[in-house]
Amino acid sequence: MVTKDTPDPRNGGLEALRATLRGLRLPGMAEDLPAIIEDAQKGGWGQIDLLWELFRREEVRKGQRRFERNFKASGLSPCYGLEHFDFDLARAHGLEPAVVRDLAQCEFVAARRNIVLAGGVGTGKTYLARTLGIEALKRGYKVASFNTTELVNDFYLKRNSFQFGKYYAWVRDLDLLHLDDLAYLPYSAEKVEFLFSLVVDRYELECGSTIVTSNTDVTGWWQFFPSKAMGMAFSDRLLDGAQGIQLSGDSIRQDRRRVRKSGKRPGEGNGTPGPVSG
Repeated sequence: MVTKDTPDPRNGGLEALRATLRGLRLPGMAEDLPAIIEDAQKGGWGQIDLLWELFRREEVRKGQRRFERNFKASGLSPCYGLEHFDFDLARAHGLEPAVVRDLAQCEFVAARRNIVLAGGVGTGKTYLARTLGIEALKRGYKVASFNTTELVNDFYLKRNSFQFGKYYAWVRDLDLLHLDDLAYLPYSAEKVEFLFSLVVDRYELECGSTIVTSNTDVTGWWQFFPSKAMGMAFSDRLLDGAQGIQLSGDSIRQDRRRVRKSGKRPGEGNGTPGPVSG
């Protein structure tokens, strides 16, 4: 047990220990150590309790740093997340709150199950996908959101650069990949090969979950590919075991006047979200 009678390690020993922690690239633990020892002496903690608190704080600190790195790389905005989600507006477009809350637990990410969000323009598909992306980030998953055409163009532009392999592998290995506006414009043969390879690799290597948002019915995706065979093979892998959600109604953009009058705006908020604790 750590008590006031315990020899004070600050007589040379504590600073040496703190220096060792800094040398091990654990500056946070070095900073916390004196206060934790003091709390331990006051509270009569055992040695295991002291170590537990020291490592618990480091775990929280590293989790926060990891979240911040992943959030920065995700391409998502802090205005998304369940705390900003407009459930009334979603219900008006055929999406029940229970479905959103269930998806926000991110069990589909853990199961590597794909989600297809279909519906007309402005029905909230991208809004929901990005909300789920933020919730996945909070749970420690690596996430990124891309406009599909822009991602394809990005792959094509990087194809001959030394950056391509690393960039492609990063996208391929994401825990949750959001492909926005899939099958919105036709894909050229020389560019779409990268998108096809990405989906095939993620499927065969079981890399993670993919959320697709599309205005086009899944039965018509193949029309946006250079050949029906490629389009059908692409769809077959992406849709295998996927959960489909259909949104309906008028464009949310047409509802903004009503929403503003109510004083509640979808996605409102300036603070950066943080990881889920506990």
